[in-house]
Amino acid sequence: MPTWSVRKEGAAEIYQFSTAEQVHQAVRDGHFAPTDEVRGPSDTTWQSFEQHPAFAEAVVEYEPTPGESADETHLDMNPLIDVCLVLLIFFILTITYASLERAIEVPEDSPEDKGVPEVQMKDLQDKVFLVTAKMEGDKPVVRIGVVNSLKEVPLERLYKEMEQLINTTGRKEMVLDIDEYVPWGIETAILDAAKGNKIHNIINNQRNK
Repeated sequence: MPTWSVRKEGAAEIYQFSTAEQVHQAVRDGHFAPTDEVRGPSDTTWQSFEQHPAFAEAVVEYEPTPGESADETHLDMNPLIDVCLVLLIFFILTITYASLERAIEVPEDSPEDKGVPEVQMKDLQDKVFLVTAKMEGDKPVVRIGVVNSLKEVPLERLYKEMEQLINTTGRKEMVLDIDEYVPWGIETAILDAAKGNKIHNIINNQRNK
């Protein structure tokens, strides 16, 4: 009985079929590919299905349908997501830096704003009384009064004179002007007298050099 032999391409195992129709059916069922080899009852060598005279024309019909081709219209979103993340980080850093810059921004001082503003006596002369302490020779001299009307006062009478001046003029702000060479004890006595008279607003022009 004629026998057809079939083997996978490059394989050693051989499958036997009684008729050529059985071989055709095996190829149709997808068990063999056109490149697999077949040898008929009268063949002396192995030939691939696509080259064998009995199968060359028919085997084309049995080739598997090619798979669906890739959709070339598909958009890969990964690069777009990466770009969006980079832009997001950039904007976050930019906004953070701008916020910090606004938070620590300090307006520049104009030359007129620098230093302690100078107090003009003419602006205060109707509101304050004066206490001065100057060295005259080796002796410290304390004077108390209003502008252009100062009188010398001994330290032991300073408290009473200050109290009387406050009651007479109603002025409760004091300008203190002390020479740099006046002993510190004189300054302490003047401040004690002011404190005793409840003078808390003191414009101190002391120790000028």
